[in-house]
Amino acid sequence: MNSVHSHATPPRWAEALLRVLLKPSDRESVSGDLLEEYREVVVPTRGAGADRWYVRQVSSFLWRASWGWGVVLGSALVIRYLLDTLIPVTDYSIRATALSWTIIGGCATAGFIAAWRMQSISAGALTAFTAALIGAVVSIAGIAAMLAVWHDPATLDAWRSSGGLDEAFIDVPVKLMAIGAAMGTAGALCARGAAVVL
Repeated sequence: MNSVHSHATPPRWAEALLRVLLKPSDRESVSGDLLEEYREVVVPTRGAGADRWYVRQVSSFLWRASWGWGVVLGSALVIRYLLDTLIPVTDYSIRATALSWTIIGGCATAGFIAAWRMQSISAGALTAFTAALIGAVVSIAGIAAMLAVWHDPATLDAWRSSGGLDEAFIDVPVKLMAIGAAMGTAGALCARGAAVVL
């Protein structure tokens, strides 16, 4: 029996995004179950708020795919800033190189694994970008906490010599997101190539 809401549809972009974030074997069942709940339960009880509910559900799939990688990326940045604060050096090139390769590798791996699991280049690129965005937020929060603890003039001088607060709060987070998009896409393309070969 059709209800009055049986033809209600969530935002098309959110449905498309959900299908990208699911394994091929789960696409029909999970998206169908979510659509059924949307039509039969959420639209009648929430009305205009039903679309927001659906978007939150889709966002939770993206969050689950990305948050672990985001914490790894953000933690790498916080550890680097912690080392620069507690053990300043005259040459930061070794630390910068190690951090760069950690971020590049993390983003590429996040993109590869997501693309491999979901069999979608878009899923890999999106997962890595979202992980980089989460990493940027973790990094900014970690740096703010460090500044709350260590804000004496000597520590602030050490921070200035290693790049400064503008770099920590603005430049690096923006670069992290760009690297996430680029390397996530590269990792996803590698996963697609590997799937073709295997």
